[in-house]
Amino acid sequence: MLSNKKVVVVGGGPVGLYFAALLLQSDPTVRIEIIEKQISNPAVSNAFGLGVGSRMQQRLRDVPGLLEEAISVSSVVAGLNIPLVSRDDLVRNMQAFLSARYDENACRVALGDGVASVDFRAKRVTTESGRDISYDLLLGADGVNSKIRQLLLDQAEAELGEQHYLEKKHWKVLQLPKQFESDSFKPLRHPSLKAGRVLPRAPEGHFLLLFWSSKQHNFETGNPYGIDSADDWKRLLNEALQGKKTSRFRNPARRLIGMDAGDDGKKDRSFVFDEGTLDALAASRAKPVHHLQLERYHHGDVALIGDSAHSFSSLTGQGCALGLESTHTLVECLCAAPSLDDALREYTARATVEAHAMTEVALVGYGIQGGWNKMTFQALPLILVNMLRGKGLLKRISDVNVPYATIARENRRLLRLCRSQFEKEREPFQKH
Repeated sequence: MLSNKKVVVVGGGPVGLYFAALLLQSDPTVRIEIIEKQISNPAVSNAFGLGVGSRMQQRLRDVPGLLEEAISVSSVVAGLNIPLVSRDDLVRNMQAFLSARYDENACRVALGDGVASVDFRAKRVTTESGRDISYDLLLGADGVNSKIRQLLLDQAEAELGEQHYLEKKHWKVLQLPKQFESDSFKPLRHPSLKAGRVLPRAPEGHFLLLFWSSKQHNFETGNPYGIDSADDWKRLLNEALQGKKTSRFRNPARRLIGMDAGDDGKKDRSFVFDEGTLDALAASRAKPVHHLQLERYHHGDVALIGDSAHSFSSLTGQGCALGLESTHTLVECLCAAPSLDDALREYTARATVEAHAMTEVALVGYGIQGGWNKMTFQALPLILVNMLRGKGLLKRISDVNVPYATIARENRRLLRLCRSQFEKEREPFQKH
């Protein structure tokens, strides 16, 4: 139905690029324009690393050669045996894949130009640079703070059934020069941090992924309380790397489920920092953790994919994997349905089942927050039962043959417990 027609994709991240590669493979006559406001700078980028697990790999293999190109610059995470690739590297590799196979008439990627407005009736997008672009299908792939989704809610008065909350934690990422072993996967522990991890970065160096609770967050500085400068961050991170010796039962639920491993026990370590990136860390704004669920992923001739349609905590590492899965469903519907309206209705009907299930599964973090507390005593037996049945949560998530909906059903009692805690702690999202 889209043969020789125009598709405009707002958002040039992994999900938007995968959509273009998959749709063009099905019909090379489609004309696609991808609009991406951000231009990454490898010298200063603090984009986090993505674990390319089995589900992501399965979907990237849908387009021959795309997986190999996408992870051509990657490291392997020790203990997990999956490639870890910087989001920026992943995007650049996928862009290179598209440009090597299609000319600009088939697929054009416009970097550094955002969307100013959309006329949904006339089906026209106006960019910040003043370009006016018509479309037959408009795709919002512009992330959890999607402008396309917001314009649908504000201008088109779309009934998307939006449930949008913030979890009570913030996060930042810091890039480090190469040090330690290349496959490090060390935890960071500090009173000012809720969680932290040293991750490898390809071709060399490391990421520090840092989380802290909203109770510790200074909204004026964008950092934890008492951390106001690069020197403060340097002190905190070196203290966190040393890590005090803790009981093996410090975090029983997390250890059991496989999410609290990797410390090699060595002491007296310290980080080597790049002072410029450390200054940027101190000055940057921390990002909140969103929990977004929609009842509808389309309105008229507009569809939403990836974090524009669903977003949740990264604890289970399935955010991008789910984005690729729902995008695969969309392309299947576009290729099989008799009309665009039928295709988008079918897309919503099919994709929301898996996305809602995974959004619930991601709440498992509320049952394994650590320590011997009431939640641990309630969650631990439920985790053990499924492990003894051979249906451990992480094992099932990594099995591409097990739908997310099945995993949610298998863990429904645990997830009900986790949801009750989430509902106590969550905060409504307010657009600023």
